[in-house]
Amino acid sequence: MTIELNEPLHVIGRRRATFQSLYPCALVYLDPGAGSSPNSRSKDPSAYVRQAVGLNKSLLHAGLPRLNVYTNEVDAVRRMLVDIADEDARPVVQALEIAHRDLPKSTPFYAAHFKFDLMMQAAKSLPKDALFLLLDTDMVAMHPLDAGLAARCARSGVGAFDISDQVFPAYGSERVIADLERVAGRPLSNPRWYGGEFLLCTTEFLTRLIERAMPCFTRYLAEIRHLHHHGDEAFISAALSLLEQEGQTIVDVGAYQAVGRHWPGNTHRNLYWFSRCSFLHLPGSKSVIEREARHRDFCPPRVWRVVAAQHRKGQLRWALKILFDDKLKRRVRAIFSRFRRQKVDEGLEAAERDASGNA
Repeated sequence: MTIELNEPLHVIGRRRATFQSLYPCALVYLDPGAGSSPNSRSKDPSAYVRQAVGLNKSLLHAGLPRLNVYTNEVDAVRRMLVDIADEDARPVVQALEIAHRDLPKSTPFYAAHFKFDLMMQAAKSLPKDALFLLLDTDMVAMHPLDAGLAARCARSGVGAFDISDQVFPAYGSERVIADLERVAGRPLSNPRWYGGEFLLCTTEFLTRLIERAMPCFTRYLAEIRHLHHHGDEAFISAALSLLEQEGQTIVDVGAYQAVGRHWPGNTHRNLYWFSRCSFLHLPGSKSVIEREARHRDFCPPRVWRVVAAQHRKGQLRWALKILFDDKLKRRVRAIFSRFRRQKVDEGLEAAERDASGNA
């Protein structure tokens, strides 16, 4: 089945005298038997749909095509969208074709693994001139996507979000690289970790990526008990690292501020840097997107005010935590110091008593 792009084509450049059509999509995988995402406390399945609505409204506001939501529960998702009067605000709902997955439902980021099914389905069904854009639902488009960057990704084949500088220090580079090479099945000359919230590529590259990722996914399943990191990022990052090792150019979209992953109180980047990003990924502020979805029109300044306020609160929490942690450490050290001095004094007194008794 080939998907026809009925939306107006989103022009990203004419450098080859051809037009590329952008195809934004996201996964909404609903399974009450699976554990919730480590980044989400909500067990309400409609939360993911509300996030998708918020993302879709933001895409339209930024002049981008409607979002395509791939889901394993088409009827349920459509029922959740019925209350939205404005049909344009509703994302297009696509039935997800799921391959057999021998994966325990208790696996962290269980649902995210099915992005691979989405990618395989899109590779088979999208027109050759389509530009595939994979997003997470807990994102918003704050500014239009830069046309020059999109054209650059189209020429090279792929743009991905390199977050190695965040993941390596947080978990230890040796541990992360060991996981990547275990999944890749060989040493990597330049192992990189890519965020799963943003992938912009041609359908031709998507097909190559799937071919490379399939054996990585097989190894991932076989080694999952020995891995420290779980989710689609592990085997997709391994596949991308292998392709780069073979000569594939991968445009780092984060360096161009196409996307930023923001946590409240994040010290990795300052607020100004995030304010310039085309897309904001808000895994720690999902409720912001859900509330915004209730408004008729998407309003970037309204979203930004809340994100900025949460950021400053987060920074204050971290500062207080560090302060009180330091105070607590000093108190514990003081208690142990007094305890040691007391033991030493008791020992000296006992020695003196023994000495006087022997005398």
